[in-house]
Amino acid sequence: MKRKPVRGALARNQDRIVEVLGEARSQRVMSRSIHPDGTERRTAVKWVNLLPLDGHLF
Repeated sequence: MKRKPVRGALARNQDRIVEVLGEARSQRVMSRSIHPDGTERRTAVKWVNLLPLDGHLF
């Protein structure tokens, strides 16, 4: 991504689709994702590692 994603945006982080929750510190954003086991996790990831979604989710 060229710039920081806005709050509520959907993005791809590795093999997961995440929702951006807001800014964290040091070039990171808080994100929420659902893992294959069904648990919801909130993590801080570097925003440069987020990729925009392509034309479809699945």
